[in-house]
Amino acid sequence: MDNFITVTNQNNGIHFHVRLVKQGEKYGLERCLTHDKTDPLVEFYDARYVKGFEPLGQFVSRYYLSTLLERNNDYGLCLDGGVPNWYVDEEAMKQVYEWLDWISE
Repeated sequence: MDNFITVTNQNNGIHFHVRLVKQGEKYGLERCLTHDKTDPLVEFYDARYVKGFEPLGQFVSRYYLSTLLERNNDYGLCLDGGVPNWYVDEEAMKQVYEWLDWISE
């Protein structure tokens, strides 16, 4: 069972699924890779595009949990500079941080 949350940008209504991948869990295209590090991965999926993509939507970006926790959490997160809609706004990122704090304990 995947550990994920769905957040919605207030400014444009776009839904993102955010998935936590812990050590030993599968990730990547068709879950063909096994995460072998102790630092969990945090994946972002555009939930608008489920058909033809991963079960959670179109994969957008992946970060180590420690990388996300090092940044100032008072701002949104640009997931891909080439796609303006692939941005998680400040309020949605606050939800992500709260969830990560709860789920990663």
